[in-house]
Amino acid sequence: MNKEYYIITGANGSIGQAITEELARQGLSIIMACRNLAKSQPVQQQIIEKTGNTDITLLPLDLASFASILEFANRLSQDSVAIQTLINNAGVMNQHYSQTADGFESTIGVNYIGTVLLTRLLLPLMHPGSRIVTTTSLTRYIGKIDESFFGGSPHDYKRFEAYSKSKLALTLYTARLAQELRPRGIWVNAADPGVVDTDMITMHSWVDPLANRFFRPFISTPQEGAAGAIFAATSPEAYGVTGEIFKKKKHTPIPPRVIHAPKALWLYEETGKRITEALSKQPAHEEKI
Repeated sequence: MNKEYYIITGANGSIGQAITEELARQGLSIIMACRNLAKSQPVQQQIIEKTGNTDITLLPLDLASFASILEFANRLSQDSVAIQTLINNAGVMNQHYSQTADGFESTIGVNYIGTVLLTRLLLPLMHPGSRIVTTTSLTRYIGKIDESFFGGSPHDYKRFEAYSKSKLALTLYTARLAQELRPRGIWVNAADPGVVDTDMITMHSWVDPLANRFFRPFISTPQEGAAGAIFAATSPEAYGVTGEIFKKKKHTPIPPRVIHAPKALWLYEETGKRITEALSKQPAHEEKI
C-alpha cells in the first residue's frame, strides 16, 4: 500500500504553518504546497527541526496559475501519491485589483477557482476515507454571489468584497462537493479559523497602529485558528462527518438553505464551465471539470 500524504496549501506561514507543524508532530507524511519556495524552505527546515519529522516534502504550487496547478497534480499522479487529506488553506486578499495568469480577478482566482481546480484534479488520488478540508472565513456572512462573480473590473474592485465572495463561494462549493463525494466515502468539510492575527488583516493605512495596539491582543493566534482544520483533518471523531463547518473541535452542518439556494447551484455549474474553458486554452490539455 502506498504511503498516504497530507497536503497543505499555503503551508509556509500563519495558519498553514501551524497546521503543518502540528501534523508533523503527529508523525504524518506531509507535502507543503507553496508558491514561494525561497520563503518556504526555511519554514520546512524549522518544522523538521522542531518536530523531528523528516517526512516533509516541499513542492511548488501557484494557485494563480492553471499551468502550475496542472504541473503539481501531474507530478503527484506520476509519483502515484495516495492522498489521505487535502487541506485547502492558501488564500489572498489583494489590496489592489489584479488578474491571475488565466484572466480571473486574483482574489477570486486564487481563493476559489484555483482551489476548486486543484481539488478536482487531485480527486483520482483519493480513496474512501480520504478527507478534504477547506479554510473558510467569517466574512462569508457578508459575501454575495451574483452574475458578476466571475467578472469585476479595476474600477469597482473592493478587496473585502472580493475576499468575502471568495469565502462564501468556497463554503457553497464545499457543501455541494460533500454531497457529490459522499457515495465515494470521501469526507468534505470547511474550517472556520475565526479572526486570526495574520498579515492579512493589515489595512496598509493609518488604522494599523491603532489596530495593533487595541485589537490584535484579543484575537486568536495562528495555532488557535488552525485547530478546526487539524481536528477535521486528523481526528477519528471527524471520520464520516461531511458537509460541515469546523471551529476548533465543534462542527455544525452547512445550512440547507445555503446549499439549496439558486445561486449555489448556478455557482457550482458555472464554475465547472469557466474552469473547463480556461483549461482548454492550456497547451495540449482539455478536460471537463
